[in-house]
Amino acid sequence: MESIKYDQINTGKYQERAIIMIHGWQGNRNSFKSITKLLKLDNTMWFFPEAPFSVNGDSIKKTWTYEKSPGVWEIDKPRAMIRKFILEEVLSKFNAKDVCVMGFSQGAAVCYEMILSFEHPLGGIFPIGGFIRKYYPGQHNNVKINISPMQKDTPILIGHGKDDDIVSVEASKRAYELLKRKCNNVQLHIYNGKHKISLSYLNKVKEIILN
Repeated sequence: MESIKYDQINTGKYQERAIIMIHGWQGNRNSFKSITKLLKLDNTMWFFPEAPFSVNGDSIKKTWTYEKSPGVWEIDKPRAMIRKFILEEVLSKFNAKDVCVMGFSQGAAVCYEMILSFEHPLGGIFPIGGFIRKYYPGQHNNVKINISPMQKDTPILIGHGKDDDIVSVEASKRAYELLKRKCNNVQLHIYNGKHKISLSYLNKVKEIILN
């Protein structure tokens, strides 16, 4: 199986935790490296995986999935690749409880569709400005959500800008309603702004991580 390419940034002398940052559609491993300075977490190993598929043949713009036929999306291959990446590159260095996953836009969909099914209890899952494809117009035919019992108590903080003009805030509200029926530790933070990550959201993430 092809391996996911990634970059790594260490903050601090000792690495007490790992954070995996999953970029959105048309992003790449460089998209969110600035977040290490915004979140200001010492002793953290940051992983920036890059989606395996190119957008329209562009080697810079990447996507975590693609439409194989109308309404049918490739999900099994990227799910297996992400699982392999986490097991081999991250959990070889950290306990699962010390690993958090943050995803923006399509990266948030990855959190819902792939990370929530992971068989090890994680330290936190943070989807931002995203959607569950099953309930998103025109994208839902074959993608099912499988929430592992191991994530039942994982802290999950969903974030979304209230004026998002790319992905409607209603998508995160719907995700919240679904997840809170199946998980014990889910919060929704709606903040001022559009399709971006806010400092108020990152402050809440930092609170959860350091708690």
